[in-house]
Amino acid sequence: MSSSSGRPHLLYQLVSPLHRSAGETEVARRLEMLRGWAPNSTIEIASPKNGPAAVESAADAAMVFPSLRRDAERWTADGYDAVIIGCFSDPSTEALTEIAGLPVIGPGEAGLLAAVQLGERFSVLSSNPTPPGLRRRIRGIGLEPMFVSEVLVGGSVAELVSDPDRHMPFVEAQGRACVEQGAGVIVLGCFAMSFAPGLPERLCEAVGVPVVNPVVAGLRAAEATVLYRAGLTRPHATSTKNRSAE
Repeated sequence: MSSSSGRPHLLYQLVSPLHRSAGETEVARRLEMLRGWAPNSTIEIASPKNGPAAVESAADAAMVFPSLRRDAERWTADGYDAVIIGCFSDPSTEALTEIAGLPVIGPGEAGLLAAVQLGERFSVLSSNPTPPGLRRRIRGIGLEPMFVSEVLVGGSVAELVSDPDRHMPFVEAQGRACVEQGAGVIVLGCFAMSFAPGLPERLCEAVGVPVVNPVVAGLRAAEATVLYRAGLTRPHATSTKNRSAE
């Protein structure tokens, strides 16, 4: 934990240059929401200079690591205890953890794990288009028996960021479809929905089952990771020099 405040020092790392696509005001709005969700942590947000406009394909996800690698090399020196990657697909979390030498949390996985604590079966609501491979990821986590479906809400990331209210009726309809398929929990698979004011709560009321906001799950996972590591020696970031000497 941060030695000066005793509070976890967390970074919420965006994977696309949101400050360009949606403006600095949107970045600041999200930071305010993050701080409201995790009042016992010190939280900062970073929007990269480069990277995909949105992660909507496997090719987009592959662009995340090269765009964040140099930043990751500085995260430990900057005093962060953990980093949350701002994408449900959790792109490059293992590689970034290796480079940074500190926990890099995938909120998508955190949200899926939270879902099975709330019910026996879950569905994921995703933007359209969305990266492939969700079932494979869920299988790797060991949750495939509880997975019901991935359902698209008909809006791209950019559309959901710019006007979530316009898409809300269809989001609710698709949420009801998930429940009809047997889901007892719904996980938001797009962070544009996670950061839409009141959307998770409105959806929960409309469909009658718990709705997991993976951003909140990711924050809680990061805080827990810091507590687990309290008192342990912080590992140094892996360097090419050190690896070649092994």
